[in-house]
Amino acid sequence: SNGRLEPVTFKLSKDRFIISILPRKIERVGGGNSLMRPSILSRKRSGTSQTSMGSVGGDSVDGSAVLDAAILSLLSDTDVDIGSIDRIQSGQMTLKFEMARKKERRQSISQRNSMGIPMLDEKRSFSLIFRGAETLDLMVDQGGDREEVLYILNSIIRQYESAKLKVGNEVLLLRYIWNDVDRDDSNTINEKEMGELLNRINFHVKEKSTGAMYQKFVKTLGLTKTQRKQGLSFDQCVTLLHKTKRDMATWQVKPVTQLFYDIFGQFMTKNKIRKKVSATSFLNKFLLTVQGEDNRTMEYVMQIFAKLHQLELADVSNHITEQNYISLEQFEAYLLSRDNDIFNPMREQVCKSSDMSRPLSEYWINSSHNTYLTGDQLTSKSSVEMYTKALYRGCRCLELDVWDGARDEFGNPMPVVYHGRTLTSKIMFEDIIKSLDVFLMLNPKTYPIILSLENHCSIPFQQTMATQMKSILG
Repeated sequence: SNGRLEPVTFKLSKDRFIISILPRKIERVGGGNSLMRPSILSRKRSGTSQTSMGSVGGDSVDGSAVLDAAILSLLSDTDVDIGSIDRIQSGQMTLKFEMARKKERRQSISQRNSMGIPMLDEKRSFSLIFRGAETLDLMVDQGGDREEVLYILNSIIRQYESAKLKVGNEVLLLRYIWNDVDRDDSNTINEKEMGELLNRINFHVKEKSTGAMYQKFVKTLGLTKTQRKQGLSFDQCVTLLHKTKRDMATWQVKPVTQLFYDIFGQFMTKNKIRKKVSATSFLNKFLLTVQGEDNRTMEYVMQIFAKLHQLELADVSNHITEQNYISLEQFEAYLLSRDNDIFNPMREQVCKSSDMSRPLSEYWINSSHNTYLTGDQLTSKSSVEMYTKALYRGCRCLELDVWDGARDEFGNPMPVVYHGRTLTSKIMFEDIIKSLDVFLMLNPKTYPIILSLENHCSIPFQQTMATQMKSILG
């Protein structure tokens, strides 16, 4: 987090689940934008696309770009799981960008030019914000189009979210691990890699047993010797894992299986073990009786069943094609899905627009104290990033302790925010207002934001505060 700007390269996996960040710079293809459309990107590896851009907060080793330790520990050897990205944020509103700007202010333009360091450009900058609030902060190359980069990344995230809804949890976990184990990008897993994959998903099998299991399965599939050496495809691997788990668990009943039998009965007609359940039974015996969801209808059940039939599951023995039935595996998938969330989504609609006219004192407002601080109230750093974090966590009342700062080269007042008369660092009042403007542009339908201004400024600095709020927020 030393505020240095280093070049990195993005590589998108073939299934678009993983973005790899490579610690080196690759020449752009065909000039122009640093992140071009996939159809015109060069192929450096099978099924992958690459592009170069700068990363804030890295250390240089022999001219190569290396992300800082905090990011490396988050990204697991520089592989970014698309599902771990919480949002993409334009501009320079993170702590690393603040550090970079401070470092830039200490250097003259001639110094940076002589060292080959590009100037920070807010219009070319953006950040990937991860769940847990870690960030990867980037700036598109000179002449590149940030908006095109953001459009492509957001499109990838939307496609991922859409695809994720159609993939079961076990299959989704396997997809994440697959990219790590299949290091040669062959899109197959051989016998040795299979052992590593099983260990990664906490499915511990002795090495000899793994080999025997693998060989038995490939013979069942009728693979030739050449195909056996090449390994199993992803779909074949899913089938093997499900079959192995099923065969090794025949001596015990899973809790979900017992639940399935308790609700719908263990036996069907002619004393056959129950392997499926009808829409009528699902509605009457489960949703209405067990769950107590009195507002559910047959139409709702059929919508749920349609989703479950589209879901990619590790299911080889009990595939149900009848649209008004689901299998045990599909029932388990429903229990773990958002549709069975304990929280009623209807409760998210707290206030209707007509209710927003009541006195302010009649509302419960999610509020933040000393919003700017990253730590304690005596010696910690202040950061503009904390305001964005608070807003995305639901806070709508933010505190700003504003004090007289320095004056710029033209003698204009520059109000600052910090915990007064302490060793906490200072941040610009104007930068905070800019971060609020960015949030409001991305979230125009948000609840009203209240700024709790603890104003310690003299009149000239107060006038500057008013001017900045009017000019930025409108």
